[in-house]
Amino acid sequence: MKEDVLLKRQHNEFGRKILTIIAQIHPYVKHRLYTAETRGIIPHNMFNSTGIIDDAIVDLYEKYEGKIEDQQEIKLKLFSLISKKLSVLFKNEETHKKTLSTGQILEIELKQLEENFEITADNDLLREDELDDISYKQDLISNLHEDAEKNIIKSLEIEDSRLAINEDKRNAFNNIYNWLPLKTSNILDLFVFGKLTYEEIAKIKEVSPFEIKQIIQTVSNTFRKNLN
Repeated sequence: MKEDVLLKRQHNEFGRKILTIIAQIHPYVKHRLYTAETRGIIPHNMFNSTGIIDDAIVDLYEKYEGKIEDQQEIKLKLFSLISKKLSVLFKNEETHKKTLSTGQILEIELKQLEENFEITADNDLLREDELDDISYKQDLISNLHEDAEKNIIKSLEIEDSRLAINEDKRNAFNNIYNWLPLKTSNILDLFVFGKLTYEEIAKIKEVSPFEIKQIIQTVSNTFRKNLN
C-alpha cells in the first residue's frame, strides 16, 4: 500500500514538473515540424507537436521510472529526447521519398532545378564563408511565419525590427534560414524557440558551449549582414 502511495506521489510530482516545461518545448517542436513541412521532408499536417511531445514524455518516464527529481535535468533530457526523435523522423521520412513513383520523383527534381542550393541539408557544420552574403539568391522555400521571423530577429539581436525590413530583405531573411543545414537550424531553433542557453544546448548536443556559441554567432552575423 505504501509503495502504491509513493508511486502515485512520484508520478504526480513528475507530471507537475513536466507541465512547467511544456510551454517552453511546444514552440520548438512546432517550428521544427513547420521547417520540415516547408522543406518537403514530411507531409503537411501529418504530425503534430502534442503527439511527439506526449510520446517523448512517456518514453522519458518509462526510462527513468519517474525518478528524476531535478527539474533542469528533466528539461534537458526531454529536449534531447525530442530532438533525437525529430531527427529520426525526418531521416525516415526522407528515406520514404525513395519509394515515390517515377512521375513524383521527376516533379520534385524539376522543382529542385529551379532552386539554387549551396549547402545540402545533411551537412553538420557551418563555415562563415559558406554563408557569405546570399541576399541575391532566389526565394527557395515558403516564408517563415511572422512570429517566427520576429523571434529570430529578437533572439539574435538583429537591429532591424520586422517592420523595417523591405521585401527584398525579407526574401533574403527567409533564404538564409531555409538555406541552413537541418542540424544547424535545429541548434538555432533550440536557442530561439526553445529558449535554451549555449550551455544547455551543448549538453543536449554533447559538444562544447563554445561550438554552439560560434554557430549561433555565425548565423546571427549572416542575418545581420544581409538585413542591415
